[in-house]
Amino acid sequence: MKLTVTDANIFIDLIKLQMLGFLFSIKVEVYTTHEVAEQLNNNQYEKISSFIQAQLLTVVDFTDAQIEEIAALQVSRALEFADKTVIYLAAKLNAAVLSGDGPLRKACQKQLLTVHGILWLFQQFLEHDLISHSTAITKLNHLQSFNNRLPKEECLKKLAEWKQHETGKH
Repeated sequence: MKLTVTDANIFIDLIKLQMLGFLFSIKVEVYTTHEVAEQLNNNQYEKISSFIQAQLLTVVDFTDAQIEEIAALQVSRALEFADKTVIYLAAKLNAAVLSGDGPLRKACQKQLLTVHGILWLFQQFLEHDLISHSTAITKLNHLQSFNNRLPKEECLKKLAEWKQHETGKH
């Protein structure tokens, strides 16, 4: 099973799309950090808490020594402390990072960490037969209506690919 460390924006987008449960239905083991969980509002935290209780989501707390190591990470100043915790944990676990945050993605790539975003998750949901192509199209269009940080060209490619699949023109 592939290990992943998930950033807050992935949780937020999946919650808004009412797709959070799908994250725990693909073949990934999901981790996040206490600092990332603190970035969620009460309603969002409540939504992830059932997955924490079911031991499908592991929230990692760091020791004081680890906090010092994280603070000392040489990464972009654009990153918040919570972002640094994601990089640190992913490196320690040899895990992929799930994030749509541009500066965090770039920092992960510099650290030679695998990074996936929401489009990769949509593809996983399709491959695991959790959603149909028409649902993927509907959800991605909805996501684009409230998330302007998405890579527009990649979204257009995916939408075209999924529309072709829907019409049977592979």
